Amino acid sequence: MATNPSPWHSDLELSISNSDLDLPEDFELRWVPLPPFDDWIIHVSSGGHDAAVIVTANQMSISEQMITFLKENAAGRLMKIIATPEARIIEEELLEMLSSSSIGILRY
Repeated sequence: MATNPSPWHSDLELSISNSDLDLPEDFELRWVPLPPFDDWIIHVSSGGHDAAVIVTANQMSISEQMITFLKENAAGRLMKIIATPEARIIEEELLEMLSSSSIGILRY
């Protein structure tokens, strides 16, 4: 859990635990804030090895720039995931871009 967790963090952690994203069984989460927003980069690791990176879109909007940032800055084989509230509407064009970029979407 993050040092200063927001109320939605527990919902996100539950969604991560219950997801079908093929994460390692005994994973650990390392939370890094993305000021000035209430958004985070979450490193998912297991056995001392990084397995995935999750960027939250809690306050930030999902945009072409966010997708490009994640695609270009997450190392090679890491799973790349954007986590966003369940109620957020994502434009079809962005969903297609996520799909073609092999970036998963996680709703919480």
